[in-house]
Amino acid sequence: MKKLFTVTLIIVMVFSMSALGTGCGQKDTPSGEKVTLKVGMIGKDIKTACIILAKELGYFEEENLDVQFETVNSLPDGLTAVSTDKLDILPYGVIPSCSFISQGTDVVIIGGTIAEGSEGISATDEEITEISQLDGKKLGCFRMETGHMVMKNLLREAGYEAEFIYLESQQAIVEAVKKGEVDYGFVNSGYGYVAEQGGAHVAFRVGDFEADFPCCRQTASRTAVNEKRDALVRFEKAAIKGYVTYVNDHETTIKTLAAYSGQDEAYVEAIMYGTDDYNNAMIISLDPEKEKVAEFYEIMKANGDISADTEYDINDYIDESIYEEALQAVKDAGEYNV
Repeated sequence: MKKLFTVTLIIVMVFSMSALGTGCGQKDTPSGEKVTLKVGMIGKDIKTACIILAKELGYFEEENLDVQFETVNSLPDGLTAVSTDKLDILPYGVIPSCSFISQGTDVVIIGGTIAEGSEGISATDEEITEISQLDGKKLGCFRMETGHMVMKNLLREAGYEAEFIYLESQQAIVEAVKKGEVDYGFVNSGYGYVAEQGGAHVAFRVGDFEADFPCCRQTASRTAVNEKRDALVRFEKAAIKGYVTYVNDHETTIKTLAAYSGQDEAYVEAIMYGTDDYNNAMIISLDPEKEKVAEFYEIMKANGDISADTEYDINDYIDESIYEEALQAVKDAGEYNV
């Protein structure tokens, strides 16, 4: 089964479920004044599992936060709303964050959501185990999917070429694969699972070729970082509690995410944890992973996805301290036994 978390989030945790407040134990004392944080959400997507769990299980309330989910139509719309202070946080997408920052938009990456999560589907049962197998192939992709950008860079560095064909959606990619219009298609893990149920096949996972590459990030407005920093730390603390629930209490996680999303529990289990028949590609990780994001920024430059001549250094727009302070606070409270 796919690993559930990365080394940066501190591994091997022994956590008392009563400390989470899911049982009869004492809850944390709320700290700081009541603050409202507006968070952009894409429909009922459950990639933001830790944030959803924090909301649904009351962890934000324990931190004296009023977290309001606001629906956004697209990732660019969400980043625009963050950059204009209409939203405090968008917990999706590394591509729009890097793109906006490369053009001088003053937003700040403060945390992570997931890593990896990209799968290559095909209409046959062939397994792709060597990157050379993609040489000369037609590869369906869409612009807001991270894995194809990583694979494009790996192919170039290895001296191979492939034709990347941009389509309008993941569903269009699945259809193109089934019709033989492309050899393989890049989709996120949820779509990989659905595609397999419909007769397609997951031929490879980009994470097997490039481990822990960043996908969705938590991007905040500069105003929120400057004026609501304590609230953002509390937000991360609640999300960390959501992460601990995710790791230690599969039943609560699956039921909560299924109820929130309207998806069946089999789907939620598959993409969150994997099953005997499906090896999930998505890694839940709240760490902002500054070095990994900086590496991805350079990949986007090399691919021509953003200007190679941009004057804006991504490192100036990543703040690890908020997540680090939150993680230390949770550890100091005795909720982690590291």
